[in-house]
Formats: sequence, structure tokens, C-alpha cells
Amino acid sequence: MKVLIIYERKKQNTLHHIIKIVSNTLKELQVEVEEILLDEYNIPYYNGDIHKDAQQIASKIKEADAVVFGLKVVLMAPSGVFKVFFEHLAHSAYKNLLKDKYGFCIGLTNTTGERETVEYVLRIWEMLGGIEGGRMALFASSPKEIEAIKEPIEKRIEDFYRIVRQARQKLPTSDRSLEVKDGPFQETMKGEIQKAPEKKIAPRFEAFSQQQEKDIQELTEYFKQQLSGKQPETNINPYGIYEKPSMQPVAQSGKTCRQMTRNLPHYFQPHLAANFKGTFQFHINGKESFEAYITIDNGECSYFEGVSDQADIVMIMNEEVWMDILKGKLSAQKGFMTGQLKVRGNFMILNKLDQFFKKM
Repeated sequence: MKVLIIYERKKQNTLHHIIKIVSNTLKELQVEVEEILLDEYNIPYYNGDIHKDAQQIASKIKEADAVVFGLKVVLMAPSGVFKVFFEHLAHSAYKNLLKDKYGFCIGLTNTTGERETVEYVLRIWEMLGGIEGGRMALFASSPKEIEAIKEPIEKRIEDFYRIVRQARQKLPTSDRSLEVKDGPFQETMKGEIQKAPEKKIAPRFEAFSQQQEKDIQELTEYFKQQLSGKQPETNINPYGIYEKPSMQPVAQSGKTCRQMTRNLPHYFQPHLAANFKGTFQFHINGKESFEAYITIDNGECSYFEGVSDQADIVMIMNEEVWMDILKGKLSAQKGFMTGQLKVRGNFMILNKLDQFFKKM
């Protein structure tokens, strides 16, 4: 997944601080991020021609799955450089460039008009064929004020990430795609925009559904065997080799969140993780805040207190959510998709927690 961030930085330290938070949040979710400073490009007033700088940015948009705009509000509207850029995108050469591209707009002001500006930009985006992926209208005048609301900004970007990953369908609106007449394209545009080879991008979220369905079927069969009294030979791995048996689950009556987390290795199902290797880091908030991590390596699960500097995935949540996951009331994946927990690192192994461990 690739996201392009287009913003203006000239004398905009506060906006730049917001962009830094957005970029870091996406990178922590394993998203490829490219930033474009629009005021470093020489884009002239639009006169119906294709300009090389606008063409260069258009090529980068073509390669991205989504675009984030960061702009300073001027007189209740985007700055002139953004207005001119959008006019260039209305050229017939870019007719299908924004089709089904997700757009997220950040509007910043220390006066007024941030909501109107964000609405203006996203309406243009949809008129040109794109899909709104989210918005953030902010009233602030210093990086310190932005730092105070860092967590809500991160959550808004995580929501945007989910929308793009799930390829959510565009709802019908009166803003139809802008109809532009076909005209002669310059040869450079034919090669770069019209006939460019399709770039291979990471598969969307749905591409993993088939594998997840298979995993669910395996778990279903396993639990059926348990309920029927026919216990599987968990001491024999898939290669027919005897392994050290795992300890029996400990009764959880009255157990605290930390104690339940410490008992995770007792609920580990090694036959489902014979070829898996990874480290899960947990940051738990609440009455009993703590940090811990587990490592899984070729059928062995170990628990450690503290923070691992080699974690493949980091999960941040309150203790109520974590206990619901441990008890099987909530899957880790659903918890993330509904915003109940934060994830940093390799999101694709999150569902392994639901697969590898019995519910407590």
C-alpha cells in the first residue's frame, strides 16, 4: 500500500508538524509513504496545456493507492498553489487518473474557514473521480497545540488506513465525475500516463480473506474435536515428531489482566504455529498498566516482561479490550478494525493471535 502526501511547507511549521505525525503513523502501519512539497514545484496558471511539473506529480498520484492533502487555509479556501494544481488535474490527459483513488484532506487555520476549505477540496476530488477517505479540519497556531492532540490525529489516520485497506465503496452523491472532452495528448503523456505499465502494489485487505477462512475452518475442526472429547495429538507436530507437551490451561477465576497475559504460553497451540516465528509486544493501559511481549519460534511460545526492541508487531490497548481478546469475546483483528486497539508494525500477523491461542 502506498500513500502520497501533498502539502505546502513554506513558513508553515505547524502544518509540517501535522504532516510528520501523519507520515509516521502510516509508516508504523507498514505503508509506503512519499511526500511532495507543492511549493517546490513551478506550476503556472492553467491555460489548457500540460505542464511538466503538474505531469510529474500526476505520475506519482497514478502510482499511489491514496493521497493526503495538507493545506493552509487562506480566506476560507485553499491557497493559490493548490487551486492552480487542481485546475491542471482537470485536463483531459488525466481523465481517469483519480478514478477510485482515496483522498484525505487536512485543513489548518488560525482564523476561520477550515471546514469550508476541507469540504471544497474533497468535492473537487470527487468531481475528478476520486473517493473521499476522510477529513481533518484543525484550528491551531503552533506545533505545541498539535502535539496536545496527537493521539486523536493518529486515530483519524488509522481510520483512513482501514478505509483504503478495505477498499470501501463510494456512496452515491450528486458530485459526478467531471466530464472532460478527449483531445490530442502530448506524446510524453501518452507514454507516462495513458500507457504506463500497471504497478504491482500490495494486495488489499480482501485478498487475505481466503486464507483467513481456511484458518477459521481449521480452528473450528479443532474445537469440535475438543467438544466431542476426542483430543487431538497435540504432542505430535505436522512432521510426526514428538514435541514437549504444553502445560494445561490454568483456571482464570479472579485472574488479573497481567496474570492472564503471563499465562498465554499455557494456551498456545504449537501444532498451528510449527513454521511461524515472530514477537508480539503488548502495551496495556488501565488500573494495571504494564508492558510485556511474547515470542513464538517453531512451536515454542515464551513470555517476557518489558519491551522488546525486535517486536514484529506492537499492540496498544486498555486492559478491558485485551481481556476480551484473551477470553475470545473479541478478535484482535476486529478490535483493530473497530478502533479499539492501536497496531504498529506488521499488521498482517495480527490474526495469528486469534489462531494460535485458545480462549481463556
